Amino acid sequence: MQSGYESFFGLFERPFSLTPDARYHYRSRAHARALGGLSMGLARRVPVLLLTGDLGTGKSTLCRTLIRMFQQESRVVYISNALLSPDELYRRLLQQLGSTTQEASATDRLADAGGDELSRWLEDSLRASAGPRPLILLDEAHLLPPVSVQSLIRLMALESGGEPLLRVVLSSQPPTVGSPTLPRALDDVVLHRARLTALDRDECEPYIQHRLHVAGGAPIAIGPKTIDVVHALSGGLPRMVNLLCERALQEAAAIRVRRLEPSMLETAAASLDLMRLRSKRFRWYDAHRVATGTSAPAAHR
Repeated sequence: MQSGYESFFGLFERPFSLTPDARYHYRSRAHARALGGLSMGLARRVPVLLLTGDLGTGKSTLCRTLIRMFQQESRVVYISNALLSPDELYRRLLQQLGSTTQEASATDRLADAGGDELSRWLEDSLRASAGPRPLILLDEAHLLPPVSVQSLIRLMALESGGEPLLRVVLSSQPPTVGSPTLPRALDDVVLHRARLTALDRDECEPYIQHRLHVAGGAPIAIGPKTIDVVHALSGGLPRMVNLLCERALQEAAAIRVRRLEPSMLETAAASLDLMRLRSKRFRWYDAHRVATGTSAPAAHR
């Protein structure tokens, strides 16, 4: 199976890359509700907001969409991974808020400063700042170490004239057994919540065609049965749809056809070893096969 299918389909880049990119944001019903709710909360100056969603629902892409929406009216800091010590958190905020200069002395001071000095430096910078309050987007917030949780809470409590000095959007996985979740101390200060869920079946084809369009390609033929298989195998998770379509497009290009067939998606699932996990994560695909009378991919019979 060949890679580099882009030229065959007239694409200038891979449309199903897993790298979060606001250009590819597809406003599914769940994404539209979440984005609308977060935007309204930020417009009303809600200081702490929470976005939750299972792995692969598109939280990071939505965060980058918020950046594009608010970067013209406010300083925006995006931290893609919250696994930071208090000192690392302070330094990251100081650097991205533009609170340091490029002079060697300022850079050295930032590198050498300890927690108390960094905290005071950041607070003084926030209090001296004019204009809209900075917006902090903290992705993977469930990974924030306990010692850093208290540092962040202290920052979020800073006020001037009754107004918080920061607005913070936390992005986190929802509570699930065996997975890290948002620390209780952070959850307790959240004033607005939004939740991302998987794509519905009727959203799968528009999602796929949207990504193809953004990548410069024309629509391709995707029949109803193919969409059934995509949704059944992926559970509607955008990340899984991307993985499946990436492999399926490679196969379609290799055999020189401009359409996606159910067999291509099943072969993609087999090559990704997804079917081995179906007893837990892909149980809906078994239900789909029973309902439609289709058989499992040959590699897993």
